[in-house]
Amino acid sequence: MGSPQILKKRQPASVAKEDLAIRFVNTVAWRLRQAAEERLPTPAALLDWLDENGVRISNDPAELTPDRGGDLQRAQTAYGSAIALRETIYELLVAQIRNVSPAADHVQAFNRFLHHRPAALLEWRAGKFGWHGSHPDELDFCTPIAISAAELMTGPRAGRVKQCGDDRGCGWLFVDESRAQNRRWCSMGDCGNRAKASRHYARIRETRNAK
Repeated sequence: MGSPQILKKRQPASVAKEDLAIRFVNTVAWRLRQAAEERLPTPAALLDWLDENGVRISNDPAELTPDRGGDLQRAQTAYGSAIALRETIYELLVAQIRNVSPAADHVQAFNRFLHHRPAALLEWRAGKFGWHGSHPDELDFCTPIAISAAELMTGPRAGRVKQCGDDRGCGWLFVDESRAQNRRWCSMGDCGNRAKASRHYARIRETRNAK
């Protein structure tokens, strides 16, 4: 039997309102399927995502991608570290959602990212805020992502983090800001509508079978 078909999944319209850490974790679509969809397949794609999401660092981002004249080893180190951070954040948030103790190595790995740049400072450059380390390097961009995740895990909205209940294996995380705290899907325009349509057709089949 072949691998399950990967369905194209659009980012929900509310993505810009999500926490930086949630947006970063959700750069993998269909997490709960056998074949997930990687949306940051290369260092260049990672840097494009960082730029689109307002993560700015003092060193030149172009240095981190070989196809932009950067060093291959630095690019691979930066990319590998970013993906490791993303998966660590996902594991910690899912453990919190399920109300189970996270793996100790995940906590330790996250703390290494969180404390990677304890001397990180806010800097105003060219009309925008960015991160400035005492010795800027290729991992500086991990700082705001790690801080966003730590604030989400420990802040007042920690209990609102949920995972999409779509039965196709969506797996995206979201923060439930609904008053009733009963949001089940990452987006009503995608997984939510599909679930409603599925229930509707199921009721129609039951009605027909009852006749």
